[in-house]
Amino acid sequence: MCLYRDVTEMHRTYTALDRSEKLLRNLFSSIPLGIEVYDRDGVLLDLNTKDMEIFGVARKEDVLGVNLFDNPNLEAHIKERVRMEDELDFSQDYKFQNIHSYHDTTHTGYIELYTKVSKIYSSEGECTGFLLINIDNTEHISSLNRIRDFENFFLLISDYAKVGYSKINLLTHEGYAIKQWYKNMGEEPDTPMEKIIGVYNRMHPDDRKRVQLFFDNAKRGEASNFKGEVRIIHPDTPNEWNWLRMNIVLNHFEPEAGIIEVIGVNYDITELKNTEYALIRAKEQAEKSDRLKSSFLANMSHEIRTPLNAIVGFSSLLMEVEDEDEKREYWKLIEKNNVLLLQLISDILDLSKIEVGSFDMRCAAVDMNKLCTDLVNSMYLNVQPGVQLLFTPTMEECIIQSDSSLLTQVLANFVSNAIKFTAEGIIRVGYEQHNDGYLLVYVSDTGIGISAEHLPTIFERFIKLNSFTQGTGLGLSISRSIIEQLGGKIGAESELGRGSRFWFKLPI
Repeated sequence: MCLYRDVTEMHRTYTALDRSEKLLRNLFSSIPLGIEVYDRDGVLLDLNTKDMEIFGVARKEDVLGVNLFDNPNLEAHIKERVRMEDELDFSQDYKFQNIHSYHDTTHTGYIELYTKVSKIYSSEGECTGFLLINIDNTEHISSLNRIRDFENFFLLISDYAKVGYSKINLLTHEGYAIKQWYKNMGEEPDTPMEKIIGVYNRMHPDDRKRVQLFFDNAKRGEASNFKGEVRIIHPDTPNEWNWLRMNIVLNHFEPEAGIIEVIGVNYDITELKNTEYALIRAKEQAEKSDRLKSSFLANMSHEIRTPLNAIVGFSSLLMEVEDEDEKREYWKLIEKNNVLLLQLISDILDLSKIEVGSFDMRCAAVDMNKLCTDLVNSMYLNVQPGVQLLFTPTMEECIIQSDSSLLTQVLANFVSNAIKFTAEGIIRVGYEQHNDGYLLVYVSDTGIGISAEHLPTIFERFIKLNSFTQGTGLGLSISRSIIEQLGGKIGAESELGRGSRFWFKLPI
């Protein structure tokens, strides 16, 4: 008797199962995740190659049979959760020095480990074991830390160099920017982008038009970059324009998809602009000083030749004149021109000392009452008829620490100028004690005065407001240098036709 049975379907089933098992085994071995299989008591039954690589296991036999709940790197509350929960995941610093008594490993140090635990259930719903999936996140975390470090470094450099960065969709006004970009734009970091882009209420109107024109052209695909300098008002300096250089590049143009993306960099160049303006002013001042110096040198021969001619001429006449009165008159003229020539040479020497920074000061006790009295007594003969040169002490005793000869030089210059330009009235020398710790010394006159236009320039070198008067135009400039080196301040007030008042202040 023969019994036949068709087992085609069964064969197909076994074949499919075999194929699935091989596929699962292949997947288990080659998947780039560490996989561990434990029984219900936590005993390790199997692990794949990637898991052995993660934990530094040389042979699978070395770890099969270890108990999950004996792992010293697992904290007690994690072990409890594994027993109680169907699924859980956690991250930890997996330290290899802790597991030498647990299993052998070729690794040292630690890894950033992410673990996902799932319970395995039978068809009857009974827990038969645990499946662990392990991922070594060390490189990922390291990369994130490097990115974070670079980001912090970039923000530090950005803050130091005042460089801002932004990335914006012109169609939706969506995007982002770093803190310095907002600061450069004069905006708060939490200001919505739609209230800045295209609005620019802190930008100069002329500059706003240029930037908006670029955006309009960029939306039409007619412009791809913008470079320019703009002026911005900052909240902390509402009355002062800050300068900003903007570089904007069209990065992604796909208007049909709602994307017109621009990348922008802005950086504050206010200090650079201020330095540029200062250099321009210094250049203009140097050119002006050079012109004045050239004029001074051209006129110096005339200034020196005039008293020299008088000295030589009248000296020759003395040999031929017999009248005593006429001789005395010639002697006076020679003496007057000697004094003038000496003053010219002295001013030139003082200027050269100031230029090389070798102006000597010898500070000592100075009696201001005596200094002013002596000065008036030595110069009162030089005043024009109808003019009085006066000094009235305001204190019984006034002693300061300064350089007597330099103060005398400055005051003599003030008085000399007053004598030149005062035809009638009074020239007064005086001083006042101020509560700010300074002594103010002044020379006032009732002379022709100085116009408001010329008053700011009188302390500059080579300035002569009246080219018909004798002098180098250096006296007031030298006086300013002297007073500043003595730690004081110098100035003047004047009104055309009503006289002048020159003063300096020294620390008491």
